[in-house]
Amino acid sequence: SLHDALPISMAEEKNVFPPQIQLYKGIETCGESAELYQNILTVFINEGRKKLPLIKKLYKEENWQDYIVAVHGLKSSAASIGALELSKHAKEMEFAGKEENIGLIHEKTDGLLNEYLALLQMLTAFCKDKSDQEQIEFFEKYGCL
Repeated sequence: SLHDALPISMAEEKNVFPPQIQLYKGIETCGESAELYQNILTVFINEGRKKLPLIKKLYKEENWQDYIVAVHGLKSSAASIGALELSKHAKEMEFAGKEENIGLIHEKTDGLLNEYLALLQMLTAFCKDKSDQEQIEFFEKYGCL
């Protein structure tokens, strides 16, 4: 199989990058620039450290006005890195808020937050061991179809 044909380190390395991200989509969004993608990914991770607890707080306080704004922002930033599932789920919560479907928000916000957290943890682990340049080389290697 193709997988067996890959050097072990390459196969392993690829698994470290979150499989729920469609890398080529993210790089496409960045005008095919792996360098720009690396910058946007760094911003996504750093903002996530503030945005995740914020969404949780707004949800707990039932501040739906600001909750809608926060999940709208998540929808856009997740799409920009190629995290299309997360983006779709954030969009679903944005529209639930706009339609005042509070039941759906209660049903699905925990799942959204867990998904977001898992992604941030995987991305943080991926970036921790690699210099910016190594990340860029990885994105060039695996992200351009």
